[in-house]
Amino acid sequence: MKWSRIATSILLIFMLISSLSTPSAIALVTYNQSMYDEENQTMNELNRTELLASLPIWSIGDSWTYAVSLDAVSLVEEAETLSDGTSLDILTGTATRTITAIYEPPANKSSPEYIVSTILGASGTGVFPQGPIDISGDLVIGMAEIMRVRVSDLAIVHISRDFNIDFSAGPVQLDMADVIENTSYSPSYEFYDFPIRESDVHFLSLERSTTWEGDGLVSFPEDVVVNNTERETQPAKRIESSLVSYPCPSESISIVEKGSDGGLVEEHHYCPDVKNDVYWYTEDVGLNGVKGTFNLLSFSPAGNTPGTQLPPEVIVELESNDIGKELPFNVSVSTQSSDGSPTSRTVHLYTMDGTIESSTSGGELFLTINSTTLSDSTVSVSDWSSHAIIACIGHDSSTQSYTACGATEITIQGSAMGALIRGETVSEVLRIIGDFSISTEQATRLIRL
Repeated sequence: MKWSRIATSILLIFMLISSLSTPSAIALVTYNQSMYDEENQTMNELNRTELLASLPIWSIGDSWTYAVSLDAVSLVEEAETLSDGTSLDILTGTATRTITAIYEPPANKSSPEYIVSTILGASGTGVFPQGPIDISGDLVIGMAEIMRVRVSDLAIVHISRDFNIDFSAGPVQLDMADVIENTSYSPSYEFYDFPIRESDVHFLSLERSTTWEGDGLVSFPEDVVVNNTERETQPAKRIESSLVSYPCPSESISIVEKGSDGGLVEEHHYCPDVKNDVYWYTEDVGLNGVKGTFNLLSFSPAGNTPGTQLPPEVIVELESNDIGKELPFNVSVSTQSSDGSPTSRTVHLYTMDGTIESSTSGGELFLTINSTTLSDSTVSVSDWSSHAIIACIGHDSSTQSYTACGATEITIQGSAMGALIRGETVSEVLRIIGDFSISTEQATRLIRL
C-alpha cells in the first residue's frame, strides 16, 4: 500500500539527513516522542503541540446555514445527451444543515451516529442549444441530503443525496436530472482527526463506493463506481480572524486535504465556537464531480428557536485523555435536564471496545475502564490512535435512537507511523528509494521527532 511506502520513505529521509545534520535544540524540546515507538509512553515523556480544537458535541436541533457556490460545469461537459455549445455559469444559493437524530447502529459498538440533514437550493444561468437555437435560461438544483456521521470523531459513514435539476427559459422547461446518489466509505471518512493540535498531519486510505439511480438529460454511470483514494492533510494551523467571513472568537483552524497526486481535495476552516466549519471547499459535493464552496451565514444552537426547549446535557470527563494501551483510567458521567439540574438517567457508555449500560445516581456516574489497542483510519506520527468515550441517554429501542450524547476524546500513545516503518523490509526500502511522495515540510517535522 502507498502509506507503507510513504512510511519507508520517511525512514530513508531520516537516515540520509540525520547523517549530515545535528538535531536542533528547539526541536528536541518541542518533540521528544520517537516516531518509531508504537509502545506505551509515560505522561512525563510526552510534550504535545498546542491543542487547537477538541471533539464537538452536537445536539438534536443544531443548525447551520451556508451561502453556496457550485461549479457544475462537469454536468454539461460530460453529458452525452446535451449538444455542443452548452454552457453553465456558477450556481449560487444556500444550504441548511441540521442535526435531526442520534442513531444507534446495530453493527457499530464503538460509536453512535448523528443523522445530519441538509437542504440545498442553488441556481445560475446557462445556455442549452436546441437545434439551431441557443436557449438561455436558469438552471435550478435542489438537493436533500442525509448523512450518517460518527459521534466519536465526526467521520462520515454514508451519504444519501436526492437531486432535482431543472432548466427553465420561459415556455421551455427541461428536466435535466432526477437522481438519487448513495456514497459509502470504507473505512469511514475521518477528515478532522480530533483532537486537533498545532501542525498535526495525518494520512488516510479510503475506498469510496457510489451509485446513481434516476433519469433525465444528464446521464450518470449505471454501475457502482469504486474509487480507492489515498490522502494526506497539511499541517493544521490557526487562521487570522480577518481572513474568515464569519466571526470565530477562538480563531478558525485550517485543515487542507490533498490527494496522492498533490491535488486539493478538501479545505475546511473549522471554528470551535460554532462546532462546525465557517468555510469549506470540496472537489465533490455530489453529481459525479460538482465542486462546491460553502461560507457560514448563521449558526442556531438547539433550543434557541422560540418555542423550543434546550436539550438535555451529558458531560463526560476522563482522569486522563492521553494514555498508553490497555491501561485503566477513571471516567465520570454527569446527566442534566433541560434546565441544567442534575437528573438520574440510564446511560449507554461506549468504551471504544464495547458498550456498558449503567445509570447515574443524582446525575453522577463514576467507573473505571481500560484503554484500547485499537488503531483508527487516520495514520498519525505522534499517536497510535484517537477515539472517544461516549455516554448517551434517552435510548429508544424501537427507533434505535438517543435523545442526547456527550463525549470526550482520548489519545492512545505511540506512533502508528512508527509501526508501519518497523514493518518494512530491506527489499522494500531498496524498491521505493526514489519514491519520496511526502512534502518537505512534513518530512522535516518527522525528522525532528
